[in-house]
Amino acid sequence: MQFIATPGGEEVAVMNAREALIVEVALSLYVMQNPDSNIAVRVLREVSSANESRQARLGEAAERAPV
Repeated sequence: MQFIATPGGEEVAVMNAREALIVEVALSLYVMQNPDSNIAVRVLREVSSANESRQARLGEAAERAPV
C-alpha cells in the first residue's frame, strides 16, 4: 500500500487488488462483530464500492482486448 499526498493536504491510499480484497474481508469481519460501528459500516461500503468499480473496469478492459 502506498500513500500519496494530494495538493489539498489530504492523503490517498493506493493498493493493489490483493490488498484491497484483504481490507474488504477484514472490514466485513469487523462490521459483523461490531454492527453498531457507523464509521466501519461506511468505510466498508466505500471499500466495497471501489472494489466493484475496479472489477467492472477490469471486465470492460478484458472485453475490449483483442483475442
